[in-house]
Order: sequence, then structure tokens, then C-alpha cells
Amino acid sequence: MSLLDIKGQQRAITIIEKFIENKSINSSFLFFGRPGIGKHLTALNMAKAINCIGEKQRAWLSDDACVSCKKIENNIHPDVMQITVPIPDESSQMETMVRVIEWLHMPLFEGKQKILVVDDASELNVHAQNAMLKTLEEPLPWVTIVFITSSYARLLPTVQSRLIKVGFNRLSEESIKEILASITTLNKEQLNYLSFLSDGGIKYTAPDDIENDVKKMIALLAELKEPASMVKLAEKFKLQTYKEHFEQIVDIMLSFFIDSVLIQNNPGLIRNKGFQQEITAFSRQFRSHAIINAAVSLEKARSAYELNISPQMIMEHVLFQLTGDNNDN
Repeated sequence: MSLLDIKGQQRAITIIEKFIENKSINSSFLFFGRPGIGKHLTALNMAKAINCIGEKQRAWLSDDACVSCKKIENNIHPDVMQITVPIPDESSQMETMVRVIEWLHMPLFEGKQKILVVDDASELNVHAQNAMLKTLEEPLPWVTIVFITSSYARLLPTVQSRLIKVGFNRLSEESIKEILASITTLNKEQLNYLSFLSDGGIKYTAPDDIENDVKKMIALLAELKEPASMVKLAEKFKLQTYKEHFEQIVDIMLSFFIDSVLIQNNPGLIRNKGFQQEITAFSRQFRSHAIINAAVSLEKARSAYELNISPQMIMEHVLFQLTGDNNDN
């Protein structure tokens, strides 16, 4: 795979092409956008293109066959490093950053450019971000750094200002189906189902994966009645697993809310067809207008979460929208 094969991100790829073709790659980048849209894949293929030693059709493409490309694909290239945050605690983050900075200052081993890829960079604590500042302010000519995040508002302004921002789009349902078809053996109905619930990014590659998540969340939503039950559900968002999968949970809840409105007038259009009993009960418990208000608040919750607002507080606000006009369908 090369940059040419990245689906649905032509604008971002064009920006990267120009940097490589102009040989201005000793820069620091911020790849941002929702999860599952190809940011990490793009960073790795950029690293391959920069370090490729094979015969290339264009400067910004990799041949995918040379020793360098193979090493990067297998994460064993000595001049390409990938790290994923969150690193468990403050001291280990600092220790990791110190080692990373030492590695960046070492001469090249065999490549043309050192590439550092930092996934979930916004989870770096303040001390770790500050430790990277000098390297970002005075870039080494043989170093390219790529920060990847879905919520760059959490990065320090001083760090943001030293990064070239490259935004990645939500993927269309057609792009998601095309990608899933190339990496799975799903049938047409399964592809349609996953692409709908993926909501702009590749989060699931198997129906069983999403079915388990959907079952758990719909069971909790079906139990909602009075404010006390809403508080109880919102409190679950204090748990780390709910924080880590916030985007996926929002997608499932939004689909359930939409189905709860559709089932009253157009039951054939609902997507969660295996949960008609729960959807029907929910639609009878709360008015359509209140469910729509909750769905609107839920969509806004994505932006609130990016601003580091407590997930529990966000969900309390969303769920309490249901209390506005309940029991009067």
C-alpha cells in the first residue's frame, strides 16, 4: 500500500505530496480527525515514501517492495518509531519522551529521514508535551514528527503552533464499504450495517464486534425511565472503558435514538432490526420531540468531549433531554 491507496482523504494526501515533492519534510505535522479514518495509515505510508530506496513512479509514492518499505510495514525500521499514548503514568510518559528525544538526536542508521509517529498525542500530559517543545521549535534536518489525534484542542497552544495541521475528513459510507470489502469477507447486508454505524470512520470489521457493543448499550438505554436511571447510566462514563470508547458509544446511542423515532412512522427504515422490542418500549416511554432533542445534544457531545469536558457530565446533559416531554406520546 502507498499514499495513492488511502481512501477518502485526497485533500490531506495532496498536502503531504507537496511537502515530499518540495523536499520540505523536516517538519512537524498534526494529523487530526475522528478515529478510524486513515491518519495512522497515512503517516506510515508517508514514512515509506520518504525512506523508500526502490524504483518509484513519483517522489511521494513508495514501491512497497524494497527493504526499507518492508521494514516500516513490519515496524522494525531503525529510523521509524511509533508510540501510542496514553502511557500509564506521568513518570513513564516523561521517561518515554526523554528516550524518544535522545533517539531523534542520534544520526540516521540507514534511512533518509527519521520519522516519529505519536498516536493519541493529545493524551500526553503537560510535562511530556513541554519536553517536546525544544525539538519542535528547533527541528533537526533529518527528523519528521507526526502527532496524531482526534481532539487536538487538548494539546498545549505552544505545541499546536509548531505543528503543520493536516485535517482528515469523515469517510463516506461508500468509502467505508469499499475499505471493509477489501479487508473482510462481509456480505452486502453486513457491509451496509457496519458502514452506517461506523459514522464516518472504520471502527468495526466484524458484525460480532459491533453486535456485542450494541447489545450492551441498548440494554442500558432500554432501562431508562426516571431521572435516577439516567444518572446511573451517566455515572458509568466515569469508567475508563466508557471514556476510551466514547465515540463508538455515541454512534450506537445516536442510531438507537433515530430508530426510536423512525419506528413510530417508518419501522422498515430502522437499522437495529434485532432490537425492535427495546426500541418500541423506548419510543413509548419518551416523546419523539424529546428523543430528537437528546439526539441533537448527543451529536454536540463529540465537540464537548474534544474540549476535555467530563464524559459523565456530557451524558447527564444528553439523557436529561429525554425528561422534557416524557410519558405523553
